[in-house]
Amino acid sequence: MKSVASSIALLTLTAALTACEKEVRSVEWYKANDVERMSVIVECKSNPDKLNKTENCINAKKANREILNPGR
Repeated sequence: MKSVASSIALLTLTAALTACEKEVRSVEWYKANDVERMSVIVECKSNPDKLNKTENCINAKKANREILNPGR
């Protein structure tokens, strides 16, 4: 019975965490959507330990670098 309760708790936690994840946007999408790109960058800077390695932070920052340094 204890393992059933543990399994249910684990499934509930997994579902909750999955629901919190944002849709992953591409570098090209962030290049075309300035407000969202800057919003994600600000959010990433506000919690770097948790967010800097997420795909959205990586893609938003890469898009920003490509916009600021177009020849590189």
